[in-house]
Amino acid sequence: MKASDPIKRLSDIKSEIDALKREAHAIIESLKSSFDSSLSSSTPAAPVKRRGRKPAAEAAAAGEEAPRKRRGSPLKGRKRPASPSGPLAPAVVDVLRKAGQPLNVAGIYDALVAANYVFTSSDAKKNLAARVYKLPGVKVLGDGMFGLDEAAAS
Repeated sequence: MKASDPIKRLSDIKSEIDALKREAHAIIESLKSSFDSSLSSSTPAAPVKRRGRKPAAEAAAAGEEAPRKRRGSPLKGRKRPASPSGPLAPAVVDVLRKAGQPLNVAGIYDALVAANYVFTSSDAKKNLAARVYKLPGVKVLGDGMFGLDEAAAS
């Protein structure tokens, strides 16, 4: 009988191992299903907030107005027209040289018109006011006054 005892014991151990494996699989499956259900029932993570304008479809879905269509340049694909009286920078430097004193934008504009300078923009005074700060040969003196930059003018 002693010979059958180890074999019986081995058989019992094997059946216990199988029962433990089934129990472990059952526990793992129940944990998986509870984890999956907790993921599906929780609120989804908020999408990453983008900077800038929303794409048109996203804006429409949010009930917002569609973004305005951008106007194309009337000169697209063509060379921009040059002023018949030449580039702006040398003309402004000539005006400041002839004036002999600092001038403001209005004074420069009036002197350019008097010198028959032809502007290509629709609002020439605003264009001049924006561009005069970066023109080579022109020095910003402060308080809206501009003079000659001797280093660049010579």
